[in-house]
This record gives sequence, structure tokens and C-alpha cells, in this order.
Amino acid sequence: MERRYLCCPECDEISRLPSLRRPGRYRCPNCGHTLFRHQPGMVEKIYALNLAALFLFIVTVSFPFLSFQIMGMSSEATFTTAFVNLYREQDYLLAVALLTTTLVVPAIRILLYILLYGPLYHGIVPPFAAPMLKTLEAVAPWGMLDVFLLGILVSIVKLVKMGEIIPGTSLWAFAAMIVILAYAQSIFDPHETWERIDRAHGREPDLIRSVER
Repeated sequence: MERRYLCCPECDEISRLPSLRRPGRYRCPNCGHTLFRHQPGMVEKIYALNLAALFLFIVTVSFPFLSFQIMGMSSEATFTTAFVNLYREQDYLLAVALLTTTLVVPAIRILLYILLYGPLYHGIVPPFAAPMLKTLEAVAPWGMLDVFLLGILVSIVKLVKMGEIIPGTSLWAFAAMIVILAYAQSIFDPHETWERIDRAHGREPDLIRSVER
């Protein structure tokens, strides 16, 4: 009979792992820290979700975001309009911060997810899998698409009293991308990914040990 154990990173409690038959969150019995989340088909889901997110990301940056009709004048704004305007006003620091958190970091995350989980889906461990996974965990807090969307919604509420605001294709794609990325992040479990990488290399996972009895 095989037993598997996991050491809690918070309190160092060694816990016996239950049989992974049902999806759910597994916590340390001593401190309650989440040890890992078991999500059957996690690799397949994350790969598919980020392929969809990549398509929506391309749509977001390629089509008009909003159309304004105020006092007989009409204009269109794209996803990058805010960065361009901040740069023209010489507010370089804010422009770079906005560009990084709403465009660069989300693009890096989507591409890293695809480059990592695409090969894993086909049973192949990609080169530099460990650095990619560490980078994903490091850049996760810097993606602020939801904050950007909230700011857009507040602006729409204020501007709608002055004229007509028409949401563009890009806005709907952007909102759908946020939902997809949020769901992908909610099922992402680095523990299960590390386990899959280690086993593909013929190694025992770092924190899990199997004991024969």
C-alpha cells in the first residue's frame, strides 16, 4: 500500500495526503493553510482558457474600445489611447505603470501559460519549465486588468451624462478576457504542475514522498 505525505510550508506539519479522487482544496490539519487544490484536468483547462484569452487579447488591442458622441462631435478610443495620452502629457511614470500592468504583464502571463501548459497537455515538459512557472507566480500580483476595467466603468458613468457612449468590440472582448483569466487563475495550482514536471523528469516531487508498506 502506498502512502503519500506533504510538508506544510507554513508550520512544517507533515500530513498524509488523502486519495485524490474528488476535486477540492486540501488544508493543513494543524494551521489550516491551503496545501494544494486538486483540479482534475487542470492542465487541459488552463491551456484552453489561455488560448481563448490570447484571441480576446488580440481583439482587444485591434478594435475600437469606446465611441464617443458628445455635443455633436464623435471620436473613438482604443485600448492604447490612455497610454498614448499620458505619454503626450509627459506623465511618463504613470504611462509606463499603466502599460506594464494592463498590457505587458497580462500578455506575458498568457504566453507563459500557453508555452508551459501546451507542451504539458501533449505530455512534453518544455525547456525552462521551472523558470517559467516561477515567473508566472512572480508576475501574478502585477496584472491589474480588473482595476483598469473598474476605472473604465467609472469613467463611462460620468461621461454618459454628457453624451452617448457606445461600447466597442474591444471592450466586450476585454471584459470576457478578464473573466477567462480570473477563472484560469482560480484553478491554477503550482503544486500539481511541479509534480507533473518532476515526474516527467523521473524525479520524486520535492515535498511529496511515497512510502511502501
